[in-house]
Formats: sequence, structure tokens, C-alpha cells
Amino acid sequence: MAHTELDAHLVAPKRFVTMAHLSQVEQADYPSLQETTGLSTPDLSKIIRDLEERGLVEVSKERRSRYGTTRVRLTPEGQKTFRALLSTINRIAGQ
Repeated sequence: MAHTELDAHLVAPKRFVTMAHLSQVEQADYPSLQETTGLSTPDLSKIIRDLEERGLVEVSKERRSRYGTTRVRLTPEGQKTFRALLSTINRIAGQ
């Protein structure tokens, strides 16, 4: 088994479910990410910041009336990285 091929950082459950959700939508706001992943706001903020620093997600903030909305989407590099991760997992699982 070639576990060394896996990015341990991205297969961590909280990061993995966040990226999995983002890979299925064009963009997501925090409430939808929290509902889908089951993560708390502090956990989600930390994960999103980490993924943003790695260039895997883009974060944008919108102002609607008095309240702001934070939207997150995978970057092209994030999409490519996640597809490669899934491919590696599937290949390893098939061995």
C-alpha cells in the first residue's frame, strides 16, 4: 500500500469533508458548510484559512443589508488537488 502518496494534511477528516463538499458545489457559505460537514464555526474558520493559505480555496465576503456573507469555493488548483487525492485513494483501495 502506498500510503506515502497521500497528503496526510488533506485526508484529515475535517479537511476532507470540507473539500468534498466544495468539490460538489460552485460555492458555499458558512451555514451550508456547517450543515453538511457538522463542523463548528471555529473549526470551519481554521480549516478554510488553512486551505486558503495553501491556495486550495478562495474566500469572498458579500454585504447584504446589515449582514455579511462569507462564500468559499475551490480554486482550480484545489479542484485538481482534490481530484488527484480521490484518484490516489481509489487506486490504493483497489490494490
